[in-house]
Amino acid sequence: MPNKKKHSLAIALLALLGALMAGHALYHSSLLPDRVATHFGFSGAPDAWGPKTVFFFWYFMLTLIIAGGYALIQRAFSQKHTSWINIPNKEYWLAPERLDETLDYLKRALLLIGSGTLLMVLDLVHQSFQVSLGLASKLTHIWTSAAVYIAFCVIWVAGIYRRFTSPPTV
Repeated sequence: MPNKKKHSLAIALLALLGALMAGHALYHSSLLPDRVATHFGFSGAPDAWGPKTVFFFWYFMLTLIIAGGYALIQRAFSQKHTSWINIPNKEYWLAPERLDETLDYLKRALLLIGSGTLLMVLDLVHQSFQVSLGLASKLTHIWTSAAVYIAFCVIWVAGIYRRFTSPPTV
């Protein structure tokens, strides 16, 4: 039987991060100058500037694409379209008696990776706001942010692989 409470918590986390990003943008929209840093080089120093309105448009679009994309993908599981799912031991895990539980796990997993992606974007955008406000001369921890996100993704993939690698023994 699917665990609706865990699924609801995963949806709530994704929604909370989306709302946090909207609040973050609204708060900073009046503080930022008309031209903001829009691109950063390898060192994290800004190398291009542009209109604040364009930056916020793309910030909004990126947030919408990430949150909406992950929400739509996991929703596709509700319709039990499984032909495109690629997990180890697919025949076992997608058998009718295990299908609901497997899809529920994958829904939560997708919402979790979506939340991690939103968190990384929020962190990078916040660093860019600090540069645009003159509070930093470059992104302060871009490589740490990237390393944490990559580690998160590796752990996420390993968790999926571990969960579905072999059928449980009875």
